[in-house]
Amino acid sequence: EPDEGSLNNAIAGIERVHTAEYVDAIRTGSDSFLASTQGFEWDPGIWSMAVHSTAGVISAVDAALSEGVAGSLSSGLHHAKPETGAGYCTVNGLVIAAAQHLTAKSDLSIVILDVDAHCGGGTAACLQHVGLAGRVQHLDLVTVGFDDYEPVGPDDRRVYAPREDVGYLAAVNDMVDAIDWTTTDLVLHNAGMDPYPSVSISALAERERLIFGAGAAHSTPIAWVLAGGYTLDLAMDELVDLHLETPRAALTAR
Repeated sequence: EPDEGSLNNAIAGIERVHTAEYVDAIRTGSDSFLASTQGFEWDPGIWSMAVHSTAGVISAVDAALSEGVAGSLSSGLHHAKPETGAGYCTVNGLVIAAAQHLTAKSDLSIVILDVDAHCGGGTAACLQHVGLAGRVQHLDLVTVGFDDYEPVGPDDRRVYAPREDVGYLAAVNDMVDAIDWTTTDLVLHNAGMDPYPSVSISALAERERLIFGAGAAHSTPIAWVLAGGYTLDLAMDELVDLHLETPRAALTAR
């Protein structure tokens, strides 16, 4: 359970990245439409979930910077925009964590590496909103066009990968190579498993090994969060096992 200081830090981050109107809506439900734009009917637990999820991402970054790799079971992040939720994402913990740590240490070099099947348009919008577009490198490998956007920063990429194993892994390698691992201080990894079933479980496991292996080879900290992976093609225990490929790869690489 996060302590009071961590929760207050998360609240400050949410209030920085998201508009006051939207924050008030998800806190109170007073604008029921706005409070439900992420796709869930509002209830008081929405605000508590958003704060605790955000605290988890921030804590994972803290731990990764000190220990090399860490993760949070937080999920539902990259579609949330400054003024609204979207696509089952309530607040953008990726941008919040990046912004909070850049406030504490402005010279950090941070990369958001997003391999969820869908585009991270909310992340791009939030980076612009807080003035971090071009300062935080946003690399987005997608297989589905939901939440599409045009990259803003000069080194940002939004790449559509083939929906089959060989072409997908080639695109993963290209994205990994787009990171200057020698100068990057932190990679925030949005580890989406929803390219499945077009991309096989074994290929997604190899994707995770490639990412964490590159981080370990260059001693670059990686903080990961869960993403995607909802599917009717897997039983619950199979879906959990698919998500476990991320911590497995993280632990094996280090």
